Amino acid sequence: MEQMKDSKVYIDKVAPEHLSTKVISGALYIHNGKDTQEKLDRTEQVLNKLGSKLAAYSMALLVLPELIKKTQQTDEYKEFENKLHSQTVH
Repeated sequence: MEQMKDSKVYIDKVAPEHLSTKVISGALYIHNGKDTQEKLDRTEQVLNKLGSKLAAYSMALLVLPELIKKTQQTDEYKEFENKLHSQTVH
């Protein structure tokens, strides 16, 4: 358990604020709610405990996969991806 505590201190020392252990723990706590209502309740708890800035980071982590998926479906992203592939040396 001591090593885990040391890891948390280290992460919080070197990671940017939006990747702190508080933010990640908040996102996991919300994510692991059993249903939508529990997730909403947990979101409010995280907001009250961490404050609006860190709670926003936690919620942003939760929507990131959907945001990436939507971004990858845009013409702009597809153009960018094609450009990258054409510039890559195989």
